[in-house]
Amino acid sequence: MKEKQLGQDGYYANWTGMRRGGEDARAEAAYIAGVRDRLRAALDAVHDPMGSDQYGAELAKVYPSRKKEIYDLFAAYIDDLDGVSDGLVNGAKVYESAERPEG
Repeated sequence: MKEKQLGQDGYYANWTGMRRGGEDARAEAAYIAGVRDRLRAALDAVHDPMGSDQYGAELAKVYPSRKKEIYDLFAAYIDDLDGVSDGLVNGAKVYESAERPEG
C-alpha cells in the first residue's frame, strides 16, 4: 500500500479522489435528469392521468401544483449535485496545484 504523503500542515488531500467524486456527482446529476425527463414524458403521454370519476376529478385539482413540486425537487437535487461536483473538482485543482506548483 502506498504511504500517504503529509502536506506542509500535517495532512494530505486526496485530490484525485476528490476529482473522481466530482465526476461521480456529475454523472449522478445526468442520471437524475434522465429520470426526470422520462417521468415528464410518461406523464405528458397520458391525457387524463387522474381518471374521469369523482375521485379523479378531486385529484386533478391538485395535480398541476403537485407535478410542479416534483419537478422543482428534481431541479433542486440536480443543482445540489452540480454544486457538489463543482466544489470537489475545484477543490481538487487547488490541492493539486499546491502539490504540483510547476503546472
